[in-house]
Amino acid sequence: MFSRLDTVVLRVRDLPAAQRWYATTLGLGAIYEAHDEGLVVLGLAGNTSLTLWAVPAGETAGASSTFPIFGVDDAHAAQAHLRARGVAAGPVTEGPGVRYVRFADPDGNTLEACEVLPA
Repeated sequence: MFSRLDTVVLRVRDLPAAQRWYATTLGLGAIYEAHDEGLVVLGLAGNTSLTLWAVPAGETAGASSTFPIFGVDDAHAAQAHLRARGVAAGPVTEGPGVRYVRFADPDGNTLEACEVLPA
């Protein structure tokens, strides 16, 4: 019945600004836009997408410990890429079988780039 993860939703305050940031910083283009509904769906490789969903004026999004993790071939290169674009990317951290770097979008949403290390 539940065969795949369709999309991950991130709440943003300024949808056009967030869409530009994700395009220029992470290279993610829109595969569906419904600005009148307050959402943009960004395409990722594979079957999963990232949906930017505008927080209505006067409301705030609740804090969440859930965040998307993007697969990368090289966590150090991802960190350098982000920092070159003005993103305050954290240190590259190594754990069992992975190397990753955490960062945030302009709305404060936590994001992570993760490299799976060879066995």
